Amino acid sequence: MYSALVVGCGGAGCRVVSRICASFDFPALRINVSDADINVVPDSGNTDVGFKGDRDEAYYHAMFIHNEEIVEKIRGHSTIIGVAALGGGTGAGAIIALAQCARSLDIPFISVVYMPWKFETERRSEALKELPDVQKVSDRMFLMDNESAKELGETTINMGRALEGAELLMKHVAVKVAILAETTPFLSLMSSRCYTFSYGSESSLLGSVEQALAFPLYPTDPVGKKVVICPDAPASDLERELVVKTVADRTGLCPDFVQGDLEEGNGAFIFLPISCRSPDSS
Repeated sequence: MYSALVVGCGGAGCRVVSRICASFDFPALRINVSDADINVVPDSGNTDVGFKGDRDEAYYHAMFIHNEEIVEKIRGHSTIIGVAALGGGTGAGAIIALAQCARSLDIPFISVVYMPWKFETERRSEALKELPDVQKVSDRMFLMDNESAKELGETTINMGRALEGAELLMKHVAVKVAILAETTPFLSLMSSRCYTFSYGSESSLLGSVEQALAFPLYPTDPVGKKVVICPDAPASDLERELVVKTVADRTGLCPDFVQGDLEEGNGAFIFLPISCRSPDSS
């Protein structure tokens, strides 16, 4: 039984966690406005500001009246992993409340979050405002920008498929992060504060790693000391040596290699340390 807890924060985060629970035996918690383990309601004592939606200040305040309930739900777990889409208010508000509760119990808090597409103008603007606050409360943050995953579908007719693809990516990276938190000295392995990631799936491990390097999912230059390579299945010494050399040559960063735990497969995740500046800055 896993001791890390995955927490869906807001509607999108809850959908991702539901996908995780359908495939993996992770303890899970969902925080949302309805149909969740913790249903956030507006502060009944605040009569000056009505509950008008996710971005209302009263909504953020409402998150914190649930702190005692959140603390009881997360107590006893080794790591808390909050999953959210930024820009709506729900996800970021829940992430911040959750992180503060985890800190009060001295439990490491990891956020796995993603940014809206550029055409979602208002949500993206709000996400850029929320991003520094989420980074500030996270011991480690893993970040994806949907705009960097355009191959998932660029047109309106494909947006349903694109959204599903984004949520599946978030599911798989949240699971990988949760497993690493269980099986490695995680904060030492992921020694930078903020990471983006990518996944490659080719006929060879080297091909998968090269594919992942070509499509990082947050458009900033890597900064920090090392890249972390996580193949799906165990690699031979020769494969490992070749992959590590290739990544070092391409990035100029020292790679760490974590052997996979699946019986077979050539796919691989790569985690790249980033500065976490705005993806829309010039």
